[in-house]
Amino acid sequence: MIRRRGNAKVIVLVVLAVIGTMMLTCAGLVALVVFPALGQARLAAQRMQSSNNMKMIALALHNYHDTYGTLPPAYIPDEDGKPMHSWRTLLLPFIEENYLYDQYDFDQPWNSPANLQLAAKTPWAYTNPAMKELEDQGLTTYVALAGPKTAINTQRGVKLSEVMRGAPNRVMVVEDTSNPVPWSQPTDISPEAFLAMDFSQQVFHGAMVGNVDGSVRFIAEDQKGELQGLVTTDDLAE
Repeated sequence: MIRRRGNAKVIVLVVLAVIGTMMLTCAGLVALVVFPALGQARLAAQRMQSSNNMKMIALALHNYHDTYGTLPPAYIPDEDGKPMHSWRTLLLPFIEENYLYDQYDFDQPWNSPANLQLAAKTPWAYTNPAMKELEDQGLTTYVALAGPKTAINTQRGVKLSEVMRGAPNRVMVVEDTSNPVPWSQPTDISPEAFLAMDFSQQVFHGAMVGNVDGSVRFIAEDQKGELQGLVTTDDLAE
């Protein structure tokens, strides 16, 4: 009887061990399936929020145009022609950042001590939801396509009618998660550099673009050809 009881205990332990192993295996399989799915769902939600941010920026650009008659220039230069203030700073009143705009000193460059202190935290509309750590570093991933033939122009303020003619989906602003910049710094990206990027290496595995008609599109690496002819226009006089 003692031997049988001992055998029964062994059998129970073996059964429990098998059940435990099966449970761990099932839990592992569930984790393999669920965790990636949760990660993909989170990334999709962040991509949607980033798209909304870009729509807010595009709307602000339109409101700026309604107020001043042109889109903002890529930057305001100093007396020597050196970039002094970014279009993102000019846009502050149109993204509900009037208080920050009123404190900003346009008589000093963007990187003066006073202005840098104001720019230490990124405004919410310029904060990428997938890279929230950038907020407390004063960085943004939203930049303009900037050049002498672009909507956000390095030479002057451009009328929407000049860049919407024949191509209302011409690109104004883009998302570049590979190279965040200080949001108040007058630094953007050229059309050539943007098209040369590997879109698949971006945080959303594609590039978000904001168009002059206010729409926003997501462009995968294999769709890059769709942007040819939409990043610049020969209609603009330099």
